[in-house]
Amino acid sequence: MNYYFTLSLSALLLCGCAMKEVEVPSQIVEAPKPEAKMYIEEKPTKELLLKQEKESFALRSIPERSTREAIVENAMMYLGKRDGGDCSGFVNLINIRSGRPFYQEKELSQSFDNARKSRAMFNLMSKKGNAYEARLPHIGDLVFFENTERRTSKKTKGNKTPAVQVAENITHVGIVTKVESDGTVEFIHHSNGKNILDYMNFNYPMLTNKDGKKINTYMKRCPSKNGAVQPQCMNIAFFVAYGTF
Repeated sequence: MNYYFTLSLSALLLCGCAMKEVEVPSQIVEAPKPEAKMYIEEKPTKELLLKQEKESFALRSIPERSTREAIVENAMMYLGKRDGGDCSGFVNLINIRSGRPFYQEKELSQSFDNARKSRAMFNLMSKKGNAYEARLPHIGDLVFFENTERRTSKKTKGNKTPAVQVAENITHVGIVTKVESDGTVEFIHHSNGKNILDYMNFNYPMLTNKDGKKINTYMKRCPSKNGAVQPQCMNIAFFVAYGTF
């Protein structure tokens, strides 16, 4: 008897079933049909779609955000140092250390229209639609300035020496390291032989300090006028555009 019982139990287990007592109903009752909505994909709500979009945006933003942070960290490593040699050399150094987010050397070489590498950077970003001026930048963006050289470049032609005129004559470039809520933009650039921090704020063009902090600094030295602020010599006077990636 035990032998046949064991065989029966084994057969049931092989079929994926388990033995249990089953109460046989006195009459056959038809099982309820599943509701139709169990087989219909419900339309996502507006709130769900918004949540999914935010999650998707957050995931897309992670690599870009880490790249921008890396650019700033790499740039700040050279604060107060002479590395880079000049403004475009410093940006080129950080571009290489950060995995070339701004440009590849080959595409930059195709964007020269004069001898300045800063101008080529601007040309390349303009061509890509990545140069802008009407909004605040993100950290890690480039910032371009024009006509910052101490002496106006000349081109001799006969007895005349007219100044070289180039539309948006980009002569200087830096890297944005911080953007304050009041509109103050901090940037690092190579100037006067070393890498320094400077500031500009278009909301307060007649102030150099506000609430105990610098908000505007000078690109060029101006003759003293009894301590009066001279915005024509500040960074804001030479600003052209930001460049992103």
